[in-house]
Amino acid sequence: MFGVPRVPGITILALQVACLLCSAAVAGLLAFHLHPMPPSLYLAEEEADDGEVNMAKVAELEATGGVLWIDARVRSRYDEEHIPGALLLNSEEYDTLVFEYFDTFQSNERPIIIYCDAQKCAASKEVAERMRETNLAMSNDVYVLRGGWNAWKSAQKR
Repeated sequence: MFGVPRVPGITILALQVACLLCSAAVAGLLAFHLHPMPPSLYLAEEEADDGEVNMAKVAELEATGGVLWIDARVRSRYDEEHIPGALLLNSEEYDTLVFEYFDTFQSNERPIIIYCDAQKCAASKEVAERMRETNLAMSNDVYVLRGGWNAWKSAQKR
């Protein structure tokens, strides 16, 4: 009268598979979040667009004479942390900051790498374009770092 309902074998199998998949997903997420050096999933190496460089190309440029780093982020982010030796030159303060660094740009013979926070950052592209338009970069190549600050930070952990 009060018997236990019978569950067909396929339902039990489906429940077991679902439990195993959920357990594997939870284990994977825990390992990712607790691991001291998790992979940077958002920094998948894609081909750099025109005017962009990835960290592999930056490493080549640094090995053959160095680069001049330009930080296009807002001042508060720059003040928190930035690439050693990087100059702050963002859109908000461009007209003021450009005069502070004028002598540096005039004497610079290295390629210029501009970075900001985002994977595909508009701020660094805007600064690069302004530098090209005003001939501030002189005859130096001007590139935007693909992946920005996060790409550089990730490369430092390796």
